[in-house]
Amino acid sequence: MDISAILDQVFVFTFTFVANLFASVSGGGAGFVQFPFLILMGLPFATALGTHKVAVVFLGIGALARKTSAHSAYSIDKAVAIVMLVLGCPAVVSGTLIVINVPTQAAELTVGIVTIVMGIYTLVKKGFGSQGLEHRSKLRFFVGCLLVIIIGMFSGSLSSGAGLFATLTLSLVFGLELKRAILHTMIFVATIWNAVGAVTVGAVTSIYWSWVPVMIIASFSGAYVGTTLLFKLPVNKVRIIFSLVAILSGCLLVYTAIQG
Repeated sequence: MDISAILDQVFVFTFTFVANLFASVSGGGAGFVQFPFLILMGLPFATALGTHKVAVVFLGIGALARKTSAHSAYSIDKAVAIVMLVLGCPAVVSGTLIVINVPTQAAELTVGIVTIVMGIYTLVKKGFGSQGLEHRSKLRFFVGCLLVIIIGMFSGSLSSGAGLFATLTLSLVFGLELKRAILHTMIFVATIWNAVGAVTVGAVTSIYWSWVPVMIIASFSGAYVGTTLLFKLPVNKVRIIFSLVAILSGCLLVYTAIQG
């Protein structure tokens, strides 16, 4: 391996570690750093998307490993788990394979604006995510199911944003406490949904396997460290980090859409 290849591996590890560390604390946003970086490193769009999805699976695995070792009290909501699996996974496959009747540029612009608005909302709403709902209404559950389907399709068709929107939906609609919502996102979106997306993308395009091992190590270790911080930080600070990541991610998505 020559010096250039070694440097590439170092850059890939560093960016992947940082992206997944922040994503595991904020509940999403790894794709806003990791995916564009892979394109800047020279990978074609489809190859970068598939490679990104393979690596991000280990973001969820790293978070889950930290949750298990800590014997955390943040239990899995069974109803939410069923929705994320039964409705979310098929939506991811559909979003990857079916051409949605909305131009990608328009979709990115819309998602970016909504992400900024929601980021500002969660920033100014001091009690956001501090307590979970004891009982959720049937209407709230139905709306949550619809949003999971939409987010799943975006997860399959767009490179970024699904984790942040999933965390927002789990907290605002399903009523999970913010830290618990983030852990659900790490398990179901980062791990399971991205695994489904990676298999689907891998079936129709190539994956740059040379970088996958170092990205797996970086994703897992970044998520493990980030989840450790998540457990230790008070929910108010987690809310601020989540809000700032959402606003920055939304701005980047809007910028990408306008440039496109």
